[in-house]
Amino acid sequence: MNILDCINEKRSVRAYTDQQVSNETIHQLLTLGTKASTGSNEQPWGFVVIQGKEEIQKLSEDTKTYLLRNLDAYPYLKQYESWLLNPTYSVFNHASTLIAIYGNTKSHWYLYDCSLAAGNIMLAAHSMGIGTCWIGFAEHTLNTKEFKEKYRVPSEYELVCPMTIGYMKSKLTSPERKVPEVFNW
Repeated sequence: MNILDCINEKRSVRAYTDQQVSNETIHQLLTLGTKASTGSNEQPWGFVVIQGKEEIQKLSEDTKTYLLRNLDAYPYLKQYESWLLNPTYSVFNHASTLIAIYGNTKSHWYLYDCSLAAGNIMLAAHSMGIGTCWIGFAEHTLNTKEFKEKYRVPSEYELVCPMTIGYMKSKLTSPERKVPEVFNW
């Protein structure tokens, strides 16, 4: 698949098959992620890869519990309360692989660099027939001291992108987008 087709067709995927993405493929995707542009060549990214539906489902339940207890602190999430209350809803879309991208805060550009790495991973995965989805709900639980200690993430690293990854249950149609808003030309 050429890059233009990949960009035009890529969608966030929220339904995966049970087929596990191989360790080799995950390693290849992480390597492609690190080919992203990086400010001052600092390459401030670090990754946590979690595989296995049981562990990811437990993280989903922990995330739902946390968000429901703290909805007042996150008014932008109030609209999703019914999802969070639904016992069958999975924050991580029932995926069997979760990649968390962390950035070293010693780099001024860590947010940008890690976001570019995430974009590379998402586009590369799509070109391989693998779906991905940036999981905004997870930003509160995958960046806690407890989580970072459990998964050996150094304290100076902050979560940038929690991403589910897996083989798509069905091919999605190309996304429709608004015409670019140009403020000045």
